[in-house]
Amino acid sequence: MSLGSSASPETWHAGIHEKVAIVTDSIAQIPAALVKKYGIHVIPYRVTVAEKTYTDGVDLSVDELYKRMRVEKDVRLMTTAPSVGLFCKTFGDCREEGARRILYIGVSGNLSGAVNSATAASRMIYTDFGAVQITIFDSHMATIAQGFLALDAARMADEGAGVEEIVQHISEERKNVGFIAGFETLEYLARGGRIGKAAYLLSDAIKVVPLVTLNDDGEVIPVAKVFGHAKMMTEMIRYVKEHAGTSSILSVAIMHADTPEWAEQLRQMAVDELHPDEVFITDFTPVMVAHTGPGIIGIAYHCRPQAAP
Repeated sequence: MSLGSSASPETWHAGIHEKVAIVTDSIAQIPAALVKKYGIHVIPYRVTVAEKTYTDGVDLSVDELYKRMRVEKDVRLMTTAPSVGLFCKTFGDCREEGARRILYIGVSGNLSGAVNSATAASRMIYTDFGAVQITIFDSHMATIAQGFLALDAARMADEGAGVEEIVQHISEERKNVGFIAGFETLEYLARGGRIGKAAYLLSDAIKVVPLVTLNDDGEVIPVAKVFGHAKMMTEMIRYVKEHAGTSSILSVAIMHADTPEWAEQLRQMAVDELHPDEVFITDFTPVMVAHTGPGIIGIAYHCRPQAAP
């Protein structure tokens, strides 16, 4: 965990409830309805397509982007983490809305520099305002698995919990969230130098589907290689079943990029075999798809112990 605070602990007084604002980034993939319900501040990444730059989740249509990526094989994509200035603005907005404690739950620092930018911004905000304390939490996660932690934090904040209590909770919950994802093609990973061209051509030729996840340090690691998409989905369900156990309250999110049929198939498999208490489908953010290509599909989970009777 990378847990940093730019503000002096003296600015918070135990026993006095202060409004807590929850901030995360667009990689967390939290459905818009839940963002609105809990008042979560989502800081967007930026995606440059050819020579035009878009704001993730604001003026970038995922459907249009994925169609373009399939048609224009040589389309150039570049992603940019939120700037220090954007973090400053968001933290300032939180303060103007009455927050005196701000908790940013960020994507793994091993995947992005967003946590560093947030930390720099928090120091600047403290210099300007002083009375607001900002805590930076590296989720060591990505996708809606990161989003599950942010949602837990937002629910707790809504019920009046303090930052220390929330951070302790999501630090423990981090071991109960995760995801697994598979690719339609390794072409985009090959373009980015993450896999050799020869390996990409061979894998595509024999229809090998690589499955990946993040380890405890928030680094991408391989889980398995399977042949064909049917076995891919079976392996994904097996993976979640293994990590969720049997005595849990289970939330499941199906993630996809331009594969709605696969997503529905995987959702039904999850319902039939995992019996989740909550299940929904969400889009992979274009920020991730820029590096993986359309056709990626995955499943994320959040398992919690059953409440004592």
